[in-house]
Amino acid sequence: MRVVLDDSMLLGDTPEWQALQRELVGVSRAAHAFNAYVVDAWDNLRCAAHDFSEKPRDDLVDLILEALGKDGTPLTRGGKLDACLDGRAGHAYLKTFGSCYVLLLRYPGPFDQKVARAAVSAALPAIEALTLRLPPSGGPDSHGTEAAKRA
Repeated sequence: MRVVLDDSMLLGDTPEWQALQRELVGVSRAAHAFNAYVVDAWDNLRCAAHDFSEKPRDDLVDLILEALGKDGTPLTRGGKLDACLDGRAGHAYLKTFGSCYVLLLRYPGPFDQKVARAAVSAALPAIEALTLRLPPSGGPDSHGTEAAKRA
């Protein structure tokens, strides 16, 4: 598995993408995280609050796989996450939404889980609405289109 930059990530010029990025900046600040990402169940990175230079993108998949390992159900089969990770793969809070998306907050070390959950709870409705308004990744027959239908 590898996180793939979505076409909308590369451009970042749609109003929906820019609005989603602003929401991710806000939730990362409120949660005291150094970055926030939206990743779909097919490892497409849909948006991020900040630049990706701080960590390899594949680390995001490692975090998702570690969190899913506790449940074992893949996201594409209805797996759900509401997990705090402090360990081998890193420090993160992950929350699924829209049936196939993950909001992932990254931390440099241990973090206050209550603060993270509260910030995500407040921001998630707007993040979900904006994510679902993004253009599908890869065109009309892509997983992005399937994701929009499932949500």
